[in-house]
Amino acid sequence: MRQLDHPRVTTRTTSKLAGIGGALLVLAALFVASYYPDQRGILAVLGVVGAAALLFFFIAERRLVAGLPGSRTARYGANAAVMTLAFVGILVILNVLAIRHNARWDLTADRRFTLSDQTLKVLRALEREVVVTAFFSDASEARVRIKRLLDDFSDHSSRVRVSFVDPDRNPALAQQHGIREYGTTVFASGEQTYRITETTEEAATNALVRVTREGQKTICFLSGHGERAVYDSQRRGYSSAGRALEEQGYAVREILLLRETEVPAECAVLVIAGPTKPLLDPERELLGTYLEEGGKALVLVDPQTETGLEPLLEQWGIRLRDDVIIDTMSRLFGGSYTTPIITDYPPHEVTQGFQLATFLAVARSLEESRLPEGASFHPLARTTPQSWGETDLQGDQAAFDPAEDHKGPLTVAALVERTGDDGLPGTQLIVVGDSDFADNTYFGYSGNGDLFQNLVSYLAKEEDLISIRPRDARPSPLMLSRAQGATLFYGSVVVGPLLLVLAGLGIWWRRRNL
Repeated sequence: MRQLDHPRVTTRTTSKLAGIGGALLVLAALFVASYYPDQRGILAVLGVVGAAALLFFFIAERRLVAGLPGSRTARYGANAAVMTLAFVGILVILNVLAIRHNARWDLTADRRFTLSDQTLKVLRALEREVVVTAFFSDASEARVRIKRLLDDFSDHSSRVRVSFVDPDRNPALAQQHGIREYGTTVFASGEQTYRITETTEEAATNALVRVTREGQKTICFLSGHGERAVYDSQRRGYSSAGRALEEQGYAVREILLLRETEVPAECAVLVIAGPTKPLLDPERELLGTYLEEGGKALVLVDPQTETGLEPLLEQWGIRLRDDVIIDTMSRLFGGSYTTPIITDYPPHEVTQGFQLATFLAVARSLEESRLPEGASFHPLARTTPQSWGETDLQGDQAAFDPAEDHKGPLTVAALVERTGDDGLPGTQLIVVGDSDFADNTYFGYSGNGDLFQNLVSYLAKEEDLISIRPRDARPSPLMLSRAQGATLFYGSVVVGPLLLVLAGLGIWWRRRNL
């Protein structure tokens, strides 16, 4: 009798498995149709096989299906089905709302999944469409990173259109764009195109800037007096600063005023970075004319250095003090007391929203002098109240002298601006009492590079580039004072293990005396 029932049991088991499998295959087909509509082959296989399996189940279990509507099981099943449909409906509504009202929360400490202020400014300022084509293999991990980034771009600006192409599946399109390696992203706007092979926000934002800028502005660096050379890759050079400006879409060149009859007209901004020898009288006259006629200049002057620019700068309302800034707060963080840490940025467009610390290796202070007609003075960066300007630095010994030294906070960067009203040319002059902060050694420190680029961007009238630049996620070192370091060491290496040993001894002693 059991042998006669065995084929029926096998048939019922098979039909049930077919019903469950068919339902799962149909659900899978619906998922593919919703999220991967281009996978028509997979969609057809799932749909046909799932439908066939369900058809087999209904034929094999036709008696069970026919008797269900009036049964108690059917009523419970109907209730369960209604609850399930209600739950699925809620999920669908929530999904639709999430798609229409996109929102994310970045809970990482360094906000690594949030677009930087500069990127948001660039996206908001887009006035024409940018087509972004990313050539990545579908199985590439880099594709996931760049897709997340570009999706953020398109979420914040409807003018950014993004598409992905697998060079293996569409070699003709890859060849049309001249793609020679995987992981190339092409940005195009109008007749301008630019390609990158990095997947960082900084590279993508710079590409946006390059293809949407009309023309190219030139940043000129003065040479011939021991200035920081923009093509010098040594520790004292400015190659990092020059490269950062070029990535922002600027052209960079050096000029020698002795060979010129005037500051070249192509110079949108003239940078004088740390001269160590005095400029000659004819050069100072050319610079004076340049500023008088509406020039834009960034002057970085180190302490204990005679540049010959002092009278010209004072004529424009900025006096360089003959001092070296001492900051006792630097010592608390393990640095030199001659390296002031700048965190105070008075309100101005140049430093709006700027909250990064700037480290000036050795700096001098500035003060306002008599301003020319129609000009205004704006301090841009100041030291801490614990600092002072030492006028008689002898070796490593320094002590504040109220009669001779200048008490902090001290201005280390200032802008003199003549708006151009009343028929006078608009002139902008920024002076910083240090040039080390932007050299190859210190450019990557905290906000140093950002501050330098902000100063240049403001003078070049590229206001949407004034912000904190995006950067790759890097390890965030913990800076501790000596006292904090000692507390951490003794707490974790001495006190913690000692407490464990004492606890163990206590338990052993208690058990021994039980």
